[in-house]
Amino acid sequence: MKRQEFFPRYAWIPVLAVIAANLIVYYITGFVVDDQYRHFIDMKIDGMIPFVPFFVVFYVLAFVQWAANWFFTSREGKAFCFRFSKADVIAKILCLVVFIAYPTIIERPHLEVNGVFSWMLNVIYSADRPINCLPSIHILASWIAMRAALKMERAGIIYRILMVLETVLCACAIVLIKQHYFIDIPTGILTAEIGLAVSKRLDNERYLWIR
Repeated sequence: MKRQEFFPRYAWIPVLAVIAANLIVYYITGFVVDDQYRHFIDMKIDGMIPFVPFFVVFYVLAFVQWAANWFFTSREGKAFCFRFSKADVIAKILCLVVFIAYPTIIERPHLEVNGVFSWMLNVIYSADRPINCLPSIHILASWIAMRAALKMERAGIIYRILMVLETVLCACAIVLIKQHYFIDIPTGILTAEIGLAVSKRLDNERYLWIR
């Protein structure tokens, strides 16, 4: 099988744009926003949600979900790939605006490393600062992956079920491991839907010069 058939050449730029947007949006705010100006936005429901380190498994699996999504999205067709990649980038630009206009931070619980799940979570805590909570980029990316899967003509029912299941579990994970507030879930979904709506209205044909 030729490489361009395995991962089409036209998909490289949109997929790299998605990755670049994710890195830029997250890290740029870490440099331009001082932590003293960040907001704690916990509500009563956040205090009712338990701390369950086991759910770090589904938090990490979200990265696998995103990789699978862009692999299969790229193979679904050029217009399809560009529509969903534009949606992702647009949604993350919206995140950048919110992260700067209303920066947030979350207080994490004390973590005692006494098993594989707490060790995994400690790695996440060490690598990922508790900032840029609202909206959740984790939820945004998983939601777009799920929406893409449900639109794919070539995707099987098992793939679609797995995408839906991981999106639900990811939503549970971000609050159960105390990476996010509850409100970050609906705002992440809303941001993703805005990106999808704007992307759908844009003319795909102007972007199809990439071969």
